Amino acid sequence: MDGYKTYDVKSEGYGNSWEWKKNFNQRMSKEEADETLGSDDPYTVLGLKHGATQAEIKSAFKKLAKLWHPDLNPQRVAEATIKMQKINAAYSLLIM
Repeated sequence: MDGYKTYDVKSEGYGNSWEWKKNFNQRMSKEEADETLGSDDPYTVLGLKHGATQAEIKSAFKKLAKLWHPDLNPQRVAEATIKMQKINAAYSLLIM
């Protein structure tokens, strides 16, 4: 599978499957997540109450990711991209 090329926006554009998986599994840093969320509360973004369990956080993230992923919203790509960035940032902050 090393010969399989995948798109990687961080480098020259293409890398092997190992490089793509490594980049995909990286989480946002706390600083990046704070900057992306701004003044929004991560629990509110995911639609959760404070003190939610890890399982509840993961479940809420998956539901919202399926709902707002830009590939699933071709008619509202810009809005979906912004929403997805906030969802990813909230998830990253709450899982850390």
